[in-house]
Amino acid sequence: MQKTKSILLNFIFVLQILLLFLIFFESQIELPAWLQVAGRLHPAILHLPIGFLIFFIILLLARGEFKKKSFKKMALLVLLFASVTASLTALFGFFLSLQGDYGADALTQHKVGGVILSFLCYGLLLLFERVEDNAVIFFGLSALTIGSLLFAGHTGSTLTHGENYVFAPLKNSEEIPADASAFRKAVYPILEKKCISCHNESKAKGKLVMTSVEDFKKGGKKGVEWEAGKPDDSRLIKYIHLPLEDDDHMPPDGKPQLTKHEIDLLNQWIKSGADFEVKLSDLKEGDSLKVLAGASLPSLDIVEQKVYPFNAVSEEAINKLNTPFRSVFPLYQTSPALQADFFIRESFQSKALEELKEVKDQLVVLNLSKMPVTDADLAIIGQFKNLEKLNLNFSKIDGSGLSSLQTLKGLTSLSLAGTEIKSESLKSILSLPQLKELFVWNTKITESEKADLLKQYPTILISTTQFKDEHVLRLSRPILVNEGLLKKDDPIELKHAMPGVTIRYTLDGAKPDSTSSLTYDQPLRQPSAFKIKAIACKSGWYCSDVLEMTCFVEGLKPEGAKLLTPVDKQYPGEGSKSLTDGRKGFIDVLKEPSWLGFRDNSFAAEFNFGKTPPAIHKIVLSYAENIGGYIFPPTEVEVWAGGDGQSLKLIKTIKPEMPKEYLPQRIQPFDINFDQPVTYSVYKIAAKPIDMLPKWHSGKGKKGWFFVDEVFFY
Repeated sequence: MQKTKSILLNFIFVLQILLLFLIFFESQIELPAWLQVAGRLHPAILHLPIGFLIFFIILLLARGEFKKKSFKKMALLVLLFASVTASLTALFGFFLSLQGDYGADALTQHKVGGVILSFLCYGLLLLFERVEDNAVIFFGLSALTIGSLLFAGHTGSTLTHGENYVFAPLKNSEEIPADASAFRKAVYPILEKKCISCHNESKAKGKLVMTSVEDFKKGGKKGVEWEAGKPDDSRLIKYIHLPLEDDDHMPPDGKPQLTKHEIDLLNQWIKSGADFEVKLSDLKEGDSLKVLAGASLPSLDIVEQKVYPFNAVSEEAINKLNTPFRSVFPLYQTSPALQADFFIRESFQSKALEELKEVKDQLVVLNLSKMPVTDADLAIIGQFKNLEKLNLNFSKIDGSGLSSLQTLKGLTSLSLAGTEIKSESLKSILSLPQLKELFVWNTKITESEKADLLKQYPTILISTTQFKDEHVLRLSRPILVNEGLLKKDDPIELKHAMPGVTIRYTLDGAKPDSTSSLTYDQPLRQPSAFKIKAIACKSGWYCSDVLEMTCFVEGLKPEGAKLLTPVDKQYPGEGSKSLTDGRKGFIDVLKEPSWLGFRDNSFAAEFNFGKTPPAIHKIVLSYAENIGGYIFPPTEVEVWAGGDGQSLKLIKTIKPEMPKEYLPQRIQPFDINFDQPVTYSVYKIAAKPIDMLPKWHSGKGKKGWFFVDEVFFY
């Protein structure tokens, strides 16, 4: 024991000398990679000296319970470990400080505090046996050590979490003025929650500070973080969409990530001009930024936020409920009340409503507009006892199940426009005590019945006519009814919610216009994968934005498929099965069984059609494109073919054109056409990922990715 103690004391002494050296010669040090790794262990070991010193305090307080000799042995051992770990923590902290962007003042304070703590622990260890009987000196030195521990911990939390981290909840609870800008009310809370811990005066990663508008406008070492009107060209958005393991991905892996709603709101704020002054009340009704911000705020006019009697659910529980077809989010920051919105009519299932029972007490707003909800589903909705707003516009209900909503005593707003309800079925819900507004335009309720309803229920605002605006408005985009993988000869259907709309479309990649493009008047049929662009037009309205979709059609299925090169271990999918299982992936969810990712290796797979192969005139690769996320088209595609795997010959080589700018993320078809149909038993397809991202890209020089989810043969 005495020999071990002597070795440790000498080791600690060397560490103290090394710390002094680093303090005076820090600016001249270039840290090798292996010491950078040691520096990143600082957060992992910093709790050890804290734990040992707390245990030492407990020993001091309970010293009367031990024999004097036992107390000295135990206290000496604890101080020995406290001193070793405090010295290593300070040393690793020095290494870490040389790798990041931190505020000079806060970093200096934290380093000095850590070194002083290391010296005091060492001093307390050396003097323990000599001054332990002198209560004044002993307790004074112990108190000084604990004080330096608190100081080092406080300055460290400032670096990690930002200024005033401990009292931030009190600050965040302060009311935002009613006339505050859209940025202050809707955008800044997102930055405050997800970004400012790394971008503040004390810890400014990339020299970017977000704590004030002035500093945020200055940008970081790469310039301003947004390009007004162009979210896809803005680093603030591009870095969010990078792969999680990428060093530039924001927020970093391990930090809370932005929700889809938060990303959409930041995206729309930049798209609308990144205005720091405009108020939500100044924006027109229907403005996308106002709509998205309104989903996060209880009201645009009321400062006081409603206090709910129920507890909030965890962020993990909310994230679990979010899917590409359903969004669940708090009504406003720090609120336990939740809103749920549903998307894509064709993907709706009653099971998705059942799953919301996990938050049935917290659900306050439910938007099922244009979803195929039936009266049977209303029994599920009736269990959401705290529901205040329910939107069932253009659903499939006929009113026979409305009595299931009588349990919703707090319901204030109900929208039933565009449904098959009748006047008689409304009586079961018009007696709800809190109901303030009811929307029943475009239903089977007659004019005389509408008049009777208005007379019988004067306290309820019953809207029986569709809202009209004298200004020229833009139509919404048409809807592709049958998204996903189409079976051969399945019709492709387009539609629009508004009557009297004309849909124009193109299949050649050109942008459709309102006069010369093809008019959609009946379902389309296509033999293989294709792109469709469509707009909706109507007299008195601006034509819609372009709907651009890729439709994949079921092809000839090979007897077998196998991968010839290893897939990246982060994105393994289900191996070769993913290439022919007829299951399409989602562009924003790459870590799922449909996708195979390749970066260090080229993609190469073999497909076997057996002894009686069909004639093939086209092969289509379905691949992902997310330029901001380093996911590019392949730089070269080869097709090899033959009677078996040992006698293949090269029959086609294509070098795709590479993107020259940032584009929206999407799933793309890569067509491999043959001049004449080919008939081979075995085909090998190879696709090479981009070796080096182009100079215009923020990740220039880095390797790119190639993602594939399906291979089709026609």
